[in-house]
Amino acid sequence: MKLMSKHKYALVSAAAVLMASVSPALADVDEVVVTAQKRVQSIQDVPISITALSGDDLDKRGLIDLSDVAETVPNFEMPVSNTSRNVSIRIRGIGSSGTNPGIEPSVGVFLDGIYQPTSAMAFGELGDIQSVEILRGPQGTLYGRNTPIGALNVTTRAPSSETEGQIRLGMGNAGQYWMNGYVGGELGENLSGRLVAYTRNLDGFEENAFTGEDVNGYEQSGFRGKLRYQPSEMLDVNVIASFSEQTKNCCIAEQIDPTGPDSIAQTPNVKPGTGQYDFLSVFNQNGRQFSNYNDSDHVVHAADKPNDATDNTSLSVQLDYTMANDLVLTSITSYQDWVNDTRIAHASLPIVLADVGQELDNSITSQELRITSPLGGKIDYLAGVYLYSQDTTFSSDITLLAEAETRTFASPNAPFCLPPAGCTVSVGDTNNSVFLQDTQSTAIFGTMTYHIDDQWDVTLGLRQSDDEKTASAVHGTDPNGSLAFNNLVFAGGTFPEEVRKDSALTYNLNTRYQLDDDIMLFATAATGFKSGGFNSRRLRPNSDWEFEEENSTSIEAGVKSYLLDRQLMLNATIYRSDVEDFQETALNDSGTGFIVNNAGDQRVQGLEMDFAYAANDNWLIEGSYATLDAEYTDFPDAECGIGETPDNPATKTCNRTGEQPGLTPEYSGSLAVQYDRPVSGGERMLRLRADYNFRAKQNLTRVTKDYLADVDALGLLNLRASLSQAEGNWTLEAYINNATDESYYVQAAKQPLGGLLGAGGYNGAAGMVGWYGQPRDVGIQLTRNF
Repeated sequence: MKLMSKHKYALVSAAAVLMASVSPALADVDEVVVTAQKRVQSIQDVPISITALSGDDLDKRGLIDLSDVAETVPNFEMPVSNTSRNVSIRIRGIGSSGTNPGIEPSVGVFLDGIYQPTSAMAFGELGDIQSVEILRGPQGTLYGRNTPIGALNVTTRAPSSETEGQIRLGMGNAGQYWMNGYVGGELGENLSGRLVAYTRNLDGFEENAFTGEDVNGYEQSGFRGKLRYQPSEMLDVNVIASFSEQTKNCCIAEQIDPTGPDSIAQTPNVKPGTGQYDFLSVFNQNGRQFSNYNDSDHVVHAADKPNDATDNTSLSVQLDYTMANDLVLTSITSYQDWVNDTRIAHASLPIVLADVGQELDNSITSQELRITSPLGGKIDYLAGVYLYSQDTTFSSDITLLAEAETRTFASPNAPFCLPPAGCTVSVGDTNNSVFLQDTQSTAIFGTMTYHIDDQWDVTLGLRQSDDEKTASAVHGTDPNGSLAFNNLVFAGGTFPEEVRKDSALTYNLNTRYQLDDDIMLFATAATGFKSGGFNSRRLRPNSDWEFEEENSTSIEAGVKSYLLDRQLMLNATIYRSDVEDFQETALNDSGTGFIVNNAGDQRVQGLEMDFAYAANDNWLIEGSYATLDAEYTDFPDAECGIGETPDNPATKTCNRTGEQPGLTPEYSGSLAVQYDRPVSGGERMLRLRADYNFRAKQNLTRVTKDYLADVDALGLLNLRASLSQAEGNWTLEAYINNATDESYYVQAAKQPLGGLLGAGGYNGAAGMVGWYGQPRDVGIQLTRNF
């Protein structure tokens, strides 16, 4: 997990040489068009920090889904661990984990204007996409649902009257194969349609030494149908229906440094009279030989049999009515149902410790009404009303199986477990939980732009949010279960139905100054809000079921420019964001489930920039760079890390004030070089492209910052070559992602269910596990356009 400095500096040097020595310009940088502000605009006219990728950009970079996009965009990450649900979308190092369904994401995801309430709903193939836009900073005055840290705005291609179609076939290593495509065109008078479908398979990039099978793969398929009815120039009706399903053999983790200090091999057996044995020694003596001591080989060793199944169904209707004065009235009505059913990979060891299952069902309806003025007047405005309803059901269960290692618990607070005898959990111990929550939200939002003159304008946006959540939870226990299991590991409890109401007024104040046609300056001050809620998981002692709202304040200043007679596009933003009472998750003592609390305050600040240089008709150089200075400004009672001495012995917590959070690399960026050349007398086009994405060293645990989760700086080199017919009827591509086969982790956690593993001693199993990033990936793809 070393930084590939030789590749980084080779690409940087190549880019510098090209920019300095290529022939005079024959081409301008392509204009990027976005809908971030609910209008079709050039990205150079949008006065916020934004990164946008068109559908063509996704294709030429070989980006399949948003997790691929995250690897190429600085200050944007989507780490995932043991289930599809446990994804965290982070902008500028801030985001919410999906491990506790009671918490809302800090980064809003919108697909064709429809809010996706679970970050995991952003996963899946990006098929037939018009654009992907990453908007940094609060966006609540433009979007229906709250977006206190940022937003992802994904737009699919609309139907047209022109008949067209595409089919794409591909295959690669690790059992990969895929097929996707679309067909669309006129269906009748004033009616057009478009149908997109895909299927994709991956056996897995990791080998399980326990079974000899490839693991951590998936099968996914889906479709999206769109109908567009335009009975007149004034009315435009779009209906979208989609369904997707995904089954993952995922995600078994790797034991990090399994024989190092504080690792799983160093867990002592300290029960009096039994000797001093580490966990793996006793583990091996009991006939469960652990032999996977290389933590960088993409080989895991686990008896886990995970199954992660997700179904996603959605239907939406959008009506756009243009009135006589060119005001546009828009209505978007939607329904979504997202279900994730998982049997979890938990121990990542050659035992089946327990059967752990979880199911999350989100059923969502929403209605947005907004009115948008035409551009070009002295005042432009947008105003909207948003109604949102979400029913959440989260259920979980766990049963200890026959291979469970016993652990002796000794607790002075539990008379039935007093030393030296203590007490143990038992095979067959079981429990279950059900969490129900109903969310009702109403928002009024709007923006108004006053054009002082042709060069200078000022925008004010306001949003009034009112959320009401009604929740209840039952954490059941088996009366025949062991005392230790029911009281020390998985405490039960019933939480009767409770109602929580949150209300907030947030704003966005922006000014933009156009120096000339090619250079624009801007500055923004904005606030964001995320309502409080209820913990869906079992609580540790003295934890609150309810947590409070989170508030953010962000300021930005930047420049967007075309230079060198529009050969060069260069944008840069400086930013600072402060989050008060941020909703942070902490691992439960049992090693299962995360608990949400209001932890304190944090601050992030830095620089973001991106550029594109069209040297001539053949050469394109583009890149991005961002810095991230992150700090907990107030976090006195944080969870302690492995081997860390508590600052407060009474609460066994550590003071993180002044420290850097995990998952916040101090810099990240990308650099790409693309070469296009006509061949065969101009009948075909050859394209060669190299993408290098890099980031600084970081820690992969958010709060505890366990040193076992420290990872080095990382650089990934992707290479792609294509040959296409000049008219674009077919394209043949070959690619190598992670060409130098770097081994790295994207997420890490303390030993899952470590509280139950003790080899007969008082201490739970130590150590950490990590989830691998993708190793070298090689494939070929054929695209045929009709």
